[in-house]
Amino acid sequence: MKGRLARLLSLAALLAAACQTVDLGTPPADVNACMPGQMWFVDQIWPNFLGKDYNGKHCYDSDCHGNSATPLTLVNPIEPASFPLPADWAKNYTAAAHEMNCSDVLDSALLLLPEYVQVHGGGALIMKGGPEEMLVEQWVTQP
Repeated sequence: MKGRLARLLSLAALLAAACQTVDLGTPPADVNACMPGQMWFVDQIWPNFLGKDYNGKHCYDSDCHGNSATPLTLVNPIEPASFPLPADWAKNYTAAAHEMNCSDVLDSALLLLPEYVQVHGGGALIMKGGPEEMLVEQWVTQP
Protein backbone atom coordinates (compact mmCIF):
# COMPACT_ATOMS: atom_id res chain seq x y z
CA MET A 1 0.00 0.00 0.00
CA LYS A 2 2.87 2.36 0.89
CA GLY A 3 4.49 1.70 -2.49
CA ARG A 4 1.29 2.49 -4.35
CA LEU A 5 0.79 5.72 -2.41
CA ALA A 6 4.38 6.74 -3.09
CA ARG A 7 3.91 6.13 -6.84
CA LEU A 8 0.66 8.16 -6.87
CA LEU A 9 2.34 11.04 -5.04
CA SER A 10 5.27 10.90 -7.48
CA LEU A 11 2.89 10.93 -10.44
CA ALA A 12 0.95 13.87 -8.97
CA ALA A 13 4.17 15.81 -8.44
CA LEU A 14 5.30 15.06 -11.99
CA LEU A 15 1.96 16.23 -13.46
CA ALA A 16 1.99 19.38 -11.35
CA ALA A 17 5.48 20.24 -12.62
CA ALA A 18 4.41 19.67 -16.24
CA CYS A 19 1.48 22.10 -15.97
CA GLN A 20 3.41 25.27 -15.23
CA THR A 21 2.38 28.50 -16.96
CA VAL A 22 4.40 29.35 -20.06
CA ASP A 23 5.04 33.01 -20.89
CA LEU A 24 4.53 33.46 -24.63
CA GLY A 25 5.57 37.11 -24.54
CA THR A 26 3.73 40.10 -25.96
CA PRO A 27 1.23 39.25 -28.69
CA PRO A 28 1.93 40.73 -32.13
CA ALA A 29 0.22 44.04 -32.91
CA ASP A 30 -2.24 42.52 -35.39
CA VAL A 31 -3.58 40.24 -32.68
CA ASN A 32 -4.37 43.32 -30.61
CA ALA A 33 -6.14 45.13 -33.46
CA CYS A 34 -7.80 48.22 -32.15
CA MET A 35 -11.05 49.84 -33.02
CA PRO A 36 -10.56 53.48 -32.00
CA GLY A 37 -13.47 55.87 -31.42
CA GLN A 38 -15.94 56.39 -34.24
CA MET A 39 -16.91 59.87 -33.07
CA TRP A 40 -13.25 61.00 -33.10
CA PHE A 41 -12.94 59.59 -36.62
CA VAL A 42 -15.96 61.58 -37.83
CA ASP A 43 -15.10 64.79 -35.95
CA GLN A 44 -11.30 64.86 -36.30
CA ILE A 45 -9.66 62.18 -38.48
CA TRP A 46 -11.87 62.60 -41.55
CA PRO A 47 -12.06 66.40 -41.82
CA ASN A 48 -8.50 67.10 -40.64
CA PHE A 49 -6.66 64.23 -42.31
CA LEU A 50 -8.29 61.65 -44.58
CA GLY A 51 -10.92 63.94 -46.13
CA LYS A 52 -8.65 66.97 -46.29
CA ASP A 53 -7.57 68.60 -49.57
CA TYR A 54 -3.82 68.21 -50.16
CA ASN A 55 -3.15 70.55 -53.09
CA GLY A 56 -6.03 69.07 -55.08
CA LYS A 57 -5.52 65.50 -53.82
CA HIS A 58 -7.85 63.68 -51.44
CA CYS A 59 -7.36 60.26 -49.89
CA TYR A 60 -10.74 59.22 -51.30
CA ASP A 61 -9.98 60.18 -54.93
CA SER A 62 -10.94 57.36 -57.29
CA ASP A 63 -7.44 57.09 -58.73
CA CYS A 64 -5.97 56.79 -55.22
CA HIS A 65 -7.88 55.10 -52.42
CA GLY A 66 -11.28 55.08 -54.08
CA ASN A 67 -10.64 51.79 -55.87
CA SER A 68 -10.48 48.22 -54.69
CA ALA A 69 -6.87 47.78 -55.88
CA THR A 70 -5.52 49.48 -52.75
CA PRO A 71 -5.80 48.05 -49.23
CA LEU A 72 -7.22 51.34 -47.87
CA THR A 73 -10.30 52.06 -49.97
CA LEU A 74 -12.10 55.27 -49.01
CA VAL A 75 -15.14 57.03 -50.40
CA ASN A 76 -16.26 60.63 -50.02
CA PRO A 77 -19.21 60.24 -47.61
CA ILE A 78 -22.53 61.34 -49.07
CA GLU A 79 -24.71 60.87 -46.02
CA PRO A 80 -24.24 63.08 -42.98
CA ALA A 81 -22.52 61.29 -40.13
CA SER A 82 -24.78 59.87 -37.46
CA PHE A 83 -24.54 57.01 -35.00
CA PRO A 84 -24.61 54.18 -35.78
CA LEU A 85 -22.49 55.16 -38.76
CA PRO A 86 -24.15 55.09 -42.20
CA ALA A 87 -22.60 52.64 -44.69
CA ASP A 88 -20.18 55.10 -46.37
CA TRP A 89 -18.86 56.37 -43.04
CA ALA A 90 -18.62 52.85 -41.60
CA LYS A 91 -16.62 51.71 -44.64
CA ASN A 92 -14.13 54.57 -44.23
CA TYR A 93 -13.85 54.07 -40.48
CA THR A 94 -13.23 50.33 -40.79
CA ALA A 95 -10.68 50.75 -43.59
CA ALA A 96 -8.73 53.38 -41.62
CA ALA A 97 -8.90 51.46 -38.32
CA HIS A 98 -7.42 48.38 -40.03
CA GLU A 99 -4.38 50.46 -41.01
CA MET A 100 -3.68 51.24 -37.34
CA ASN A 101 -0.95 49.70 -35.19
CA CYS A 102 -2.30 50.39 -31.72
CA SER A 103 0.79 49.23 -29.90
CA ASP A 104 2.91 51.73 -31.88
CA VAL A 105 0.68 54.34 -33.53
CA LEU A 106 3.59 56.09 -35.25
CA ASP A 107 4.37 52.80 -37.01
CA SER A 108 0.88 52.63 -38.57
CA ALA A 109 0.51 52.43 -42.34
CA LEU A 110 -2.11 55.15 -41.90
CA LEU A 111 0.81 57.53 -41.18
CA LEU A 112 3.87 55.92 -42.78
CA LEU A 113 2.43 56.01 -46.30
CA PRO A 114 1.23 59.64 -46.50
CA GLU A 115 4.42 60.74 -44.68
CA TYR A 116 6.25 58.90 -47.48
CA VAL A 117 8.29 56.88 -44.99
CA GLN A 118 7.01 53.94 -47.06
CA VAL A 119 6.41 54.30 -50.80
CA HIS A 120 3.03 55.94 -51.39
CA GLY A 121 1.53 56.55 -54.82
CA GLY A 122 0.27 59.94 -53.70
CA GLY A 123 3.74 61.00 -52.55
CA ALA A 124 4.33 62.88 -49.31
CA LEU A 125 1.05 64.45 -48.22
CA ILE A 126 1.74 65.07 -44.54
CA MET A 127 4.86 65.87 -42.53
CA LYS A 128 6.36 63.52 -39.98
CA GLY A 129 5.56 65.01 -36.57
CA GLY A 130 2.77 67.11 -38.08
CA PRO A 131 -0.77 67.68 -36.80
CA GLU A 132 -2.16 64.58 -38.53
CA GLU A 133 0.25 62.42 -36.55
CA MET A 134 -1.01 63.93 -33.29
CA LEU A 135 -4.64 63.38 -34.35
CA VAL A 136 -4.00 59.70 -35.07
CA GLU A 137 -2.17 59.26 -31.75
CA GLN A 138 -5.15 60.81 -29.94
CA TRP A 139 -7.63 58.71 -31.91
CA VAL A 140 -6.42 55.47 -30.28
CA THR A 141 -7.32 56.77 -26.82
CA GLN A 142 -10.69 58.32 -27.68
CA PRO A 143 -14.02 56.61 -26.96
